Amino acid sequence: MTTLPTFLTADELAAVLRCQPEKVYRLAARGELPSYKVEGRRLFEQGEVVRWLESRRVAAPVEFH
Repeated sequence: MTTLPTFLTADELAAVLRCQPEKVYRLAARGELPSYKVEGRRLFEQGEVVRWLESRRVAAPVEFH
C-alpha cells in the first residue's frame, strides 16, 4: 500500500515558520514556495517544505583569526 504524503495548511505552516499566514500565501502565489491548490485551499507537502527550507539555509560566517 502506498502512503500518502503529509500536507500542512497555510496556518499550520505559518506556525512552523513563525510568520503570518499571509506571508505563506504570498510566497505560494509567487511560486516561491511549492504548494497545491485544492478546492481553493492551499496545501503544502511536508517533504517539499523541508527541501524548500534546506535550499534557503544560510551558512555560518567564517571566522578569521
